[in-house]
Amino acid sequence: MPPGDFPFRKVAILGTGLMGGSFAGALKGLPSPPEILGTSRDPEDASGALSRGWVDHVFARNDLAVVEADLVVLAVPPKTVPDVWEEIAGAISPSAILTDLSSVKAHLFEQYQMRFQTLLPRYTSSHPMAGSERSGISAARPDLFSGRTVFLTPFGSDRASTESLEVLWTSLGAKTFTVTPKDHDGIVAHISHLPHVISYCLLNLAEKVRVENRYPGFDWKLQKGGSFSDILRIARSSPELWADIFSQNEGAILEAMDQFEREIAEFRTVLRHQGAPGMARLLSSWTLPLSDLKSP
Repeated sequence: MPPGDFPFRKVAILGTGLMGGSFAGALKGLPSPPEILGTSRDPEDASGALSRGWVDHVFARNDLAVVEADLVVLAVPPKTVPDVWEEIAGAISPSAILTDLSSVKAHLFEQYQMRFQTLLPRYTSSHPMAGSERSGISAARPDLFSGRTVFLTPFGSDRASTESLEVLWTSLGAKTFTVTPKDHDGIVAHISHLPHVISYCLLNLAEKVRVENRYPGFDWKLQKGGSFSDILRIARSSPELWADIFSQNEGAILEAMDQFEREIAEFRTVLRHQGAPGMARLLSSWTLPLSDLKSP
């Protein structure tokens, strides 16, 4: 494959909601876009993708959509991925490359090794670090992945599959990093899943304080500042989706929470015993890595 050539001409996207719809829209923005075949459990997502011109054909069944595709993308909740594997394993072309957009990998990889390794050999899992607290095709954006990180996690042994997906994601403006399933889940537990845990916890704490009338006149809904609003944006994400993610990445998230609690304990000790000078030293030390980080 010559450098810069786009590796796919017919792409099946199974799930045309926020992530799958955005992926389809991004592909259609390429100079020579591929033909895109879609499926969706939600009729509005399917019709919305069609009306936007992001999907060329919609199929009623996943196995029908993948027959002629040279790339199959699973844009479905993590818990349903193995069910979709089961649906398409007998229909997908042996030469087709398969990927998903799930945010948890180790649990999927275990199931893949047990049942699907020989059936779906050309498999490299993807995780674009992009999304929204909203869902569905109405929240989809063709530029969702531009400038974002995408983790690639090879499930099968075919290196060419990973290389082709590197070209694809780079074409959409993303940066790719290849990691193992275990390392992926540890990384995202710290930089994605733990922030969601903290957001839900802070929301619950603020609501408890309001309901208990601990401070007369307090109403966080009317009085919240910018920082709390930023945190609350994450808590608007789908509880059903994030319950699934938390459950599938339980071990890595619990480890990250333990580490976070140790940081809180250190903060508490300095605050209680060292006053403003000690706190300034602590915060200066903790924020030093930000000095070479560009502002968003």
